[in-house]
Amino acid sequence: ALPRRSMLGTLRLPSGPLARQPSRGLHLLFGACGIPHPSKAAKGGEDAFFCDEAKGTFGVADGVGGSASAFVDPGEFSRALLRSCDERLDGSCEALRAVLAGTAQRLREAPVAGSSTLLVGQLEPEGATLRLLNIGDCGAMLLRPAARRFRAGGTVAWPRVVLRTAEQTHYFNCPYQLDGEMEQAADADEVRATARVGDVLLVATDGVLDNLFDSALQMEVARRVPQLQAADEAAAREAVDALAAAIGEAAAATGAREDEEGLPTPFAAAAAQEGYTFHGGKRDDVAVLAGVVRAGPPPAGLRRRLGNLEYVDSY
Repeated sequence: ALPRRSMLGTLRLPSGPLARQPSRGLHLLFGACGIPHPSKAAKGGEDAFFCDEAKGTFGVADGVGGSASAFVDPGEFSRALLRSCDERLDGSCEALRAVLAGTAQRLREAPVAGSSTLLVGQLEPEGATLRLLNIGDCGAMLLRPAARRFRAGGTVAWPRVVLRTAEQTHYFNCPYQLDGEMEQAADADEVRATARVGDVLLVATDGVLDNLFDSALQMEVARRVPQLQAADEAAAREAVDALAAAIGEAAAATGAREDEEGLPTPFAAAAAQEGYTFHGGKRDDVAVLAGVVRAGPPPAGLRRRLGNLEYVDSY
């Protein structure tokens, strides 16, 4: 076996954007990408997302196809669920579970049929706490670029995982989900981490996570670290937009390779662990948010992206 090695005195973290910086007064710049399943494109798909840079709030939801019928569109429920969460996440430090409770009350007053998974979160306006609430099989990763030397390729800023949510499933391919009764809301996982300047946040539905391994997501981030951490906010914004688009397009392209033997995917690996045979990609709706943590309070002119929530974009 190879011995563990000491790097003390031989490897220095770079100065500048990659250096450790104070984590007070932070904001997020977001990029977003949504690509509906080809058969659902006419109705905008069944995934939904929002991100609000001024409030530091965000969320994704995936309408569960198993609830679909001639009279039920799971996409309508996922959008209604996320619209309500967006309205209630006002940028304060209100508990995410309280936001969910308010959403439950709204859905009781104005019922919508269907069911959906959900992940919502917020970078707290004071301090540097990133808070997430997850139910089902959407996922989030907080990545922290740090100098790492590879045997081939030398030293790079590799985005190591600081936080990764875990999927919740009743059994294979049956995630925890919310419906109009919101009974399973009590089972939601609430997790948090302390963010730093330069951290990268990825939030996605299973259309991404079933098709791309975490290591592939890390590689997409690693390719863009210098641009994501650029001092110029416009350059960082361009990089985070490109990151979200690259991840979304890669997930959709992999999903389109259905039944391709020998194509490794997270969904195929999970199926094999359960004793099922599944080949190739899993075609699905795709929704992904990419965010980069920046220093200072939110400046004027930040963007609000509302996906397919039937809003008019305000940017």
